[in-house]
Amino acid sequence: MTLKIFNRLGLFFFLVLFLGCASAGDADIKAKKPLLGLKGNVSGSSIVYIDTHNHLHGRFASHSPFGDLDYEGAAGVALKAMNKMGIKKMFIMPPPFSPDHPNRYTFEDLLGPVKRYPDRFAFLGGGGTLNVMIHQAVRDGMTSPEVKNKFGKKAVEILSKGAIGFGEMAAEHLSLNHDHPHEYAPPDHPLFLLLADIAARHNVPIDIHMEAVPEDMPLPKNRRLRSGRNPDVLKANIPAFERLLRHNRKARIVWAHVGWCNTGQRTVPLIAELLKKHPNLYMSFKISPRDSFPENCPIERGCGLKAEWINLIRQFPERFVIGSDQFYLSPRMHGQIGPRSVEPTHRFLSLLPPDLAHKVGFENAERLFNLHVR
Repeated sequence: MTLKIFNRLGLFFFLVLFLGCASAGDADIKAKKPLLGLKGNVSGSSIVYIDTHNHLHGRFASHSPFGDLDYEGAAGVALKAMNKMGIKKMFIMPPPFSPDHPNRYTFEDLLGPVKRYPDRFAFLGGGGTLNVMIHQAVRDGMTSPEVKNKFGKKAVEILSKGAIGFGEMAAEHLSLNHDHPHEYAPPDHPLFLLLADIAARHNVPIDIHMEAVPEDMPLPKNRRLRSGRNPDVLKANIPAFERLLRHNRKARIVWAHVGWCNTGQRTVPLIAELLKKHPNLYMSFKISPRDSFPENCPIERGCGLKAEWINLIRQFPERFVIGSDQFYLSPRMHGQIGPRSVEPTHRFLSLLPPDLAHKVGFENAERLFNLHVR
């Protein structure tokens, strides 16, 4: 097998594991007024905001038995996009890896770009370590005191290295094809509860990926989901998620990817009910009109923002941030991981009324993650 073919196969495996969920289409969506009163050293956009959920991909195969790394190159690609789109600061994190993923990486791989560009990048940790430990404990069917102790030490270590939160964690991550794993862990698993206590004690948030399943339901009749490795029946997770939220009210939980839905159940009424009941719940917007349940996307093609979503944000203006979930690849790689998600998410922000856009795009992220972004 040649190096070129090997590299492509390695990248393909990563592509199918964490497909993005936004497209660069929807040119018929018309932007309203830009954000007002936000300044920064970015160009090409009148909107300046903080993007709280993204990934760098700088690991690929080579002749070396340990592969090759170029996270600095991936960061350079991200910086170009940031300057173009008006992203003042970007939070990066490992995806929620499964225990047997062959190309797993951890927060340590992201430290170089963060140290080189501290005004532009911050990081969350746990997707390549804590998430793996949770899902391994679920497979084992038990959580020993030794596992809890190891988990707690790793969580504290991640924060000691400069992480501003824990992420990306996964409670329900659906499989999109036969090479893409399905990940499930009850949101009230003992290790999730322990993480909530640690997050509360250190005053940092937890970023969680979880498809909405209010009650046991058959897998939706979707070609992508049916071609994957998902179970025929999805287990209810909202009741357990609420138990996590109630477990420690000082633990701030960011439920990632609002505006993107694979079950059809992450509706405005459900979101409003949970936000009303749980003051420690926050959500980050990821917009993908083409590969999400269209009824649960905030944008209607050709019409702009749906009124129910504007009303929802107006009702809970302090509880939403932006998290476009874009993968940025080293320039030494070819292709991309998943559809483009940063452009439609940016477009969504531009459609909001200026006062809400300021909160969702900037102010809420500063407060939620204890940062002052200059």
